[in-house]
This record gives sequence, C-alpha cells and structure tokens, in this order.
Amino acid sequence: MDYKKDYLEEVKKKVTLKRYNHTLGVIKEAILLSKIYGVDLDKARIAATLHDYTKYLDEEKEKEIMIKHYGFNVYNALPKQVIHGFTAAVVSKEELGVDDVDILNAIKYHTIGRKNMSTLEKIIYIADFTEPNRNSEISKEIHDIAIKNLNLALYKIMKFVINDCINNNKIVPKESYEALKWAEELNKINEWRTWKDIKSFRRR
Repeated sequence: MDYKKDYLEEVKKKVTLKRYNHTLGVIKEAILLSKIYGVDLDKARIAATLHDYTKYLDEEKEKEIMIKHYGFNVYNALPKQVIHGFTAAVVSKEELGVDDVDILNAIKYHTIGRKNMSTLEKIIYIADFTEPNRNSEISKEIHDIAIKNLNLALYKIMKFVINDCINNNKIVPKESYEALKWAEELNKINEWRTWKDIKSFRRR
C-alpha cells in the first residue's frame, strides 16, 4: 500500500463537517503522540484519517458488512455506536487498499479497545478522546496525561467510558472489559518499574 497517500478527500465526501473537523483533530493528536512514542507518522495519519470513515454508513449496508466479515453474533453483540470502527476497517481495506494490519486494527478497535493493543492502536484510541475539538475537562486532563504516560491515559479513558456506559444503561462489549483489565495490569507493571527506579535512584 502507499503510506504517503492522503485519504482526507475520500473522508470528506462521507462525513459531516463536524465529523471532518473531528477527524482533523484526531490526526493532529495522533501525530503528536506518535512523535513522542516513536510510532510511524504515516501509519498514525492514515489510521486517524480513516477511523470514522463509515460513521454514516447506511444501516442495511452496515449490517451486511458486519455479518459477512464478522458474523451475526458479533454484529448482534456490539452496540450500534461502536460498529463503525469494524466496518471502517473492512471498507478501508476493500475500497481504499489499506492492507496494513496494525492500521486496520487501530481503526477497528478505536471505539472499544481490546487487550494487547499495539502502540498505534493505543494512540488512535486515545486521540479520538483527547483531540483538540473535545472541550470537556476530562479530555484535556487525559491529553496532559497521554503526553507523559500513554498507558495511564489509556486506562483512564477505558475506565471513564465503561463507567459512563454503565451509568447510562448502555451495553459494554466484553472486549472493553478485557481491555480495561489488561490496562490495569499494564499500569501496575509501569508503576512498579517507576517505583523501582525511584528506590534505585535514592540508593545512589
């Protein structure tokens, strides 16, 4: 695939102006985080550009893609508002020729997360929440965390989203619960290493 290709014109035809501006914000945030954490900038740009590509897909077409590529059980188990990540991965591959597995997974799981996410997946998931057009205090707070500790930002978003879904009687996919548990374990490891480094420093 061509990693230098710009897919913004394709996206602009498919989404609202507000969603397009959101996409530009996610690109900006994803590139910022990728520079910090050593992720390929072209991969981050492409994944961020296409993450909401099928956000406004016709419902019947959405169902058709989901059943064909993921099966009825997966389609039936996912909340409506997260399905576009799954369909965007399919359409990006089949119609736009994006065949990089890491990019496709970052698109697919940007709504629900999963355990064992790559750094690119983490960045797109976080950037979707912290991009500059999000004006909430929690988004700004987590943006500040993300530029210092990507895994902690990931955990805080997952915990916030799941709690929000529970409080509003929304379905939480099992992948999201698994992702939260994994993120908790990641941060225990990171905190232990940080504490070990502090103790080691104090002995010098």
